[in-house]
Amino acid sequence: MSSEFLLEIGTEELPASFVTHALRSMKASAVELVGQARLGTDSLEVHAMGTPRRLALRVRGLAASQPDRDETVMGPPWSAAFDADGSPKKAASGFAKKHGVAVEELRKQSTDKGDYVSVQVHEAGKATAAVLAEILPQLCQRITFPKSMRWGPGEIAFGRPIHWVVSLLDSEVIGFEFAGVQAGRATRGHRFLAPESFDLDEARNYERALEQAHVIVDLERRKDRMMGGLLAAAKSLDGVLEPDAFLADECVSLVEEPFTVPGGFDESFLELPDRVVVSVMRDHQRYFAVRASEGGALLPSYLNVVNTAQDPETISKGNDRVLRARLADARFFVEEDRKAPLADRLQKLDSVVFQSKLGTMGAKVRRLQANARALAERSGADADACVEAARLCKADLETLIVFEFPELQGEMGRWYALREGTDSAIADAIRDHYRPQGADDVVPNQVVGAVVAVADRIDTLVGCFGIGLVPTGSADPFALRRAALGIIRIALEGPIDVDLRQLIDQACRAYAGDAELAPAEEVRASLDGFFRGRIRAMLKDAHGGDVVDACLGAWDGTSLRDLRSRIEAVAELGAAPEFEALAVAFKRAFNITKESARGTIDPALLEAGAETTLAERFVTVRDQIREATGERRYADALKLVAKELGTPIDRYFEEVFVMVDDPRVRENRLRLLGEIADTVNGIAHFHQLGTKLQRRDPSVSA
Repeated sequence: MSSEFLLEIGTEELPASFVTHALRSMKASAVELVGQARLGTDSLEVHAMGTPRRLALRVRGLAASQPDRDETVMGPPWSAAFDADGSPKKAASGFAKKHGVAVEELRKQSTDKGDYVSVQVHEAGKATAAVLAEILPQLCQRITFPKSMRWGPGEIAFGRPIHWVVSLLDSEVIGFEFAGVQAGRATRGHRFLAPESFDLDEARNYERALEQAHVIVDLERRKDRMMGGLLAAAKSLDGVLEPDAFLADECVSLVEEPFTVPGGFDESFLELPDRVVVSVMRDHQRYFAVRASEGGALLPSYLNVVNTAQDPETISKGNDRVLRARLADARFFVEEDRKAPLADRLQKLDSVVFQSKLGTMGAKVRRLQANARALAERSGADADACVEAARLCKADLETLIVFEFPELQGEMGRWYALREGTDSAIADAIRDHYRPQGADDVVPNQVVGAVVAVADRIDTLVGCFGIGLVPTGSADPFALRRAALGIIRIALEGPIDVDLRQLIDQACRAYAGDAELAPAEEVRASLDGFFRGRIRAMLKDAHGGDVVDACLGAWDGTSLRDLRSRIEAVAELGAAPEFEALAVAFKRAFNITKESARGTIDPALLEAGAETTLAERFVTVRDQIREATGERRYADALKLVAKELGTPIDRYFEEVFVMVDDPRVRENRLRLLGEIADTVNGIAHFHQLGTKLQRRDPSVSA
């Protein structure tokens, strides 16, 4: 049986978000360090586990020891290490001493950059236990958290103070110290149900020993048990559990052994919007909602995941009391909000700052109206409905309920609007203009919501880019990457297309008088590059980075659906058997003509045979290809290219020498190839497409 290594770091309670973050970094660092230490094998298995009180790592398949290593180590330049007569300088002596060899063992190594000193070093492999003792402090130090803290006299930063460390290779303790704590074999069970410290005899018995101490250390096993308890508890209440992936991930990292405690509240609170009741339970108390059936009405019940089964009745009474107070507050806020129409709050938005250099939310709403009208008119949407939705979409920011529960923005605006008799399309747009809020969220499925969503995002993007707030690295405080992806997804998945150039220009015009932005040309250029980067990141996995790049190269930066049509057409051609030869031929045509002048082709200078055939075939289909390209029928255009030009251009490169001595003939041939390359590049830049064929050098073979 192969050996097993266990590392456990016991801490004070970690926040739920810290646990999963730390386990990811712990596993990644372990894999890297084990590889660098030459301890990995083909059967290596690294598994991270954790609870709020501990982070654990199980490693199986470690080598029994490091393999020996013979390595050539490069040193300083030979001229810096030895005199002309071969006498060693200080650099040679220092390099030899560093690697434990005599100066006479140093050798001259010739490289592209000159002669360097080298030495052949033999390193005997160490036992796995000794290597682990060296790398474990590094592993612990590499674990990252959203925020770290320091405590006591030490300088170690960690998510929470460390109380114990377990380090076992099978039954042997691998001794090391971290954060002032010496590693051993003593661990601890559940804080309430098994608080006593106890020793682990074997690393392989870790999970079983902890389970006997009421700790389910494996996160997925703990989650399965938690969800099973929740589903059973919901059924006992004659209902079904409201699915909630976020809440499940949150709660499983709050407990070491999950127990479910049901509770209830007064049925009168169900008069509130479902979203309010669920938000109070979910976002503020971490309670699961229960419905009468899937998608059915809420029940006046909830389920709470707790860390102990001791006195569940007392826990339930306390939970009920807290929830009742929170729901009563929510009911008060809703009742107060309904005393005035939603539109009455618009004036207050003039005192809410959107961004210090970009003005107030009131000014933003007025820009949204202008942007929404222009976009609606281009999209064939109801412009008046889009403008009204844009006018009301931020009004609920000044309601009491949204002030207390910010996660309800949009949702409550819609709810209030419907109860005031607002058209449902406008009310839905108040909610939907915030969508999509992430990669897993849906886009608005109706036109008014899509128009306002795009108008809102482009206003933020143009404003921020116009004052220089461009995302750098991971810093993106205004979520501009998400805003750009939202526009792209709405255009590709939603009910409206988006012309980016017109959209950006309109948003720049809307800022006139509200803020001093950079010139519109600069903003447009900067945003064009930004959107192209987001498009590539979004589509490269599905279609291939080279296909996306080739189509982006030909795209004029306007219609996003036009770009999608190009990508789909090129991807379809890429699956055809003739693609490889075709792509190579057009790459050659582009590469050989990219610096040559364009002009009229002289038929009299064409050579009979392959050259004449290509020219005549191109003239025959040129206008059809350009017409199909102009009408965005890219699949049809590429079919014409493949069918009519594929064989002739391939034959041309086999039989015709382009770079002849006669300048008139050479120039004529370059003009023919240049016009063909330009025509095809109107669809996609074929020279950016990858091929499986070995690329040939056009300057040699042409």
